[in-house]
Amino acid sequence: MSHHRSRKFSVRLKELLPILAVVLTVGAIAGLTVLAPRLNDSRQTSADISSSPSADTLEASPSTPSSASSEPLPKFTTLEAPPAIDKAPKKPKIDPCAVPRKLTVMTFNIKGGRVSPGELGGIAGVIRGSGADVVLLQEVDRNRRRSGNVDQPAIIASHLGMQSVFGANDYITDRGGYGNAILSRFPIAESGNTHLPNSDGKEQRGVLRANIIVQGQRLVVFNTHLDHTSDSLRQTQIGAVMSKVNAYDGAKLLGGDLNSGDGSGVLSTALATLTDAGASLGPSHDGGGRVDYLLPNSWLDAGDGRVTPTSLSDHHAVSIDFAMRGAADC
Repeated sequence: MSHHRSRKFSVRLKELLPILAVVLTVGAIAGLTVLAPRLNDSRQTSADISSSPSADTLEASPSTPSSASSEPLPKFTTLEAPPAIDKAPKKPKIDPCAVPRKLTVMTFNIKGGRVSPGELGGIAGVIRGSGADVVLLQEVDRNRRRSGNVDQPAIIASHLGMQSVFGANDYITDRGGYGNAILSRFPIAESGNTHLPNSDGKEQRGVLRANIIVQGQRLVVFNTHLDHTSDSLRQTQIGAVMSKVNAYDGAKLLGGDLNSGDGSGVLSTALATLTDAGASLGPSHDGGGRVDYLLPNSWLDAGDGRVTPTSLSDHHAVSIDFAMRGAADC
C-alpha cells in the first residue's frame, strides 16, 4: 500500500515541475521589472551628486551673487621703495684725533605723515637743496594706509643715497607705525628708540638715537617730538630726553620739534648742557612761531643756518652747518 502511494506522489511531482518552473520564471521577471527603475534612479542620483559643485565651489564661483556684508575689504596697494643702500659695518673704526669734520644737519617735521607717495620726492628735493648730511624727520609714517602704505623714511633716504633708521611711537599695525626718523649720508653704526612719559589719552612720543660715524669719529644724534597740548607734560618729557642725552660722552646733538618757544622752561632745561645753534634763524612754523631746534654740545661749532619754507608741510626745514672737533686730548 505504501509503495503504491509513493509511486503516485512521484507521478504528481513530475506533473507539477513544469508548472513550478513557469511560476519561478514569471516571478523573477516581475521582480526585475520592479527593481530596474529603482536601480537606475539610484545610479542617476549618485552621478548627480558626484557631478554637482561643492559648497566651497559655489562660494568661490564668480557667478554666485554675494551680499554686501560678505564683500572683501579693499587691499593695500604696496609701492616698492627704490633699492636700499648697503648697511654700514656694525663697528666702524673711530679716530678721535682726525681733523675737524664738516657736516650739515637738518630738522624737518613733515606734516603728520600725511604726505602722498608722490610727494616724497619733493621732500627729498628740499633736503638735497640744503646739502644736509644728517636729517631729523618728525611725524613720519611707515606702512600706514593714510599715506599710501609705504616706508616713508626708506624711500626718502633712497632718493638721497642715505641710510635711515625709524622709531615707531604709535604702532598702527604690526607692519609699521608713526614716529621719528634719522637719515644720514655717513654710516649709522647703531640706533635705538625710547618712549617718553605720557598721560592717558595723549599721543605717545619718543626720542630716537643714532650713533653716526663721521669720518671715523662718533656723533650721537637725538631726534624728538614733544607733546603739543600740555606744558607740564613737555617738561617731564624733556627731562627724560636729557637724561638720555647726558648719558653719552663726546660729540652729540639734540634736534626736533619741541613744541616750545624761545625762553620756555623746556628750552631752558635742554640748554643746561647744550647750545641753541639756530637762535637767530627766526620762525620755523607757518603760524609764525619757532618750535624746531638743533641743539649741539661743545664738540660742534655752528656755522651758517637756513630756514626753508615749503608747501609740503606746515613746518619749515631748518638746517645748520657744523664743524665737529676731535678729542680734547689729541
